[in-house]
Amino acid sequence: MKLNEPSRKWQERQHHLVVHANATAFAELCETALPHLAQFLHLQFPQFEDSLHQMTAIDVLLAYHAQPDKYDPAKLSLFAYLRMAARRDFLNAIDKRQRYNRRLLNINDPGTQYLMPHQQSLEESFLVDEWLYQYTALTQEEFIEALNATLDEQDQKIFSLMLDGVRETSAYADVMGLLLESKQTQQREVKRAKDRVIKKLQRFGANVKGSI
Repeated sequence: MKLNEPSRKWQERQHHLVVHANATAFAELCETALPHLAQFLHLQFPQFEDSLHQMTAIDVLLAYHAQPDKYDPAKLSLFAYLRMAARRDFLNAIDKRQRYNRRLLNINDPGTQYLMPHQQSLEESFLVDEWLYQYTALTQEEFIEALNATLDEQDQKIFSLMLDGVRETSAYADVMGLLLESKQTQQREVKRAKDRVIKKLQRFGANVKGSI
């Protein structure tokens, strides 16, 4: 869906007036830009509440008003600049809120990518909680419990390291009792183990999606 926005000429004029502290220019800009940004964020992040979209849009406009010279009209339109800022700030807001009490998935891992909604990019849906919220009726605890039932003790520990985003081979080798083996052996066996867990994740994910 393409969002409507004022002409480039109108945007440049409003920016010029804001820079020169025109008494009504910023209010006029907000009348158009605020609903535009809120709608943009709603389309980008529909799984989050509208109040968060609106607060982010307001903060972006206030930040622009405080430092309008940071925007360069020669590079892109004002509304494109504001959308970029809104998307960045919204992702940061999500990150801060979710990091407080939840573990992040390793988004570079193919198993995690399988679990992610295909309609959205990874950075837009990088938490297992959000996937669960959109696609199942399970809580994260119920999801982990059900998944762990399909994994043996060692694979559960490997999966936990993957959830924590651990990339060091030695951490996985420790879980697998391979620390006395050569680095080459550790790397080979850890890769096999992670591939095995990924395949189990894929099968489990397919079963969850198939039951919805």
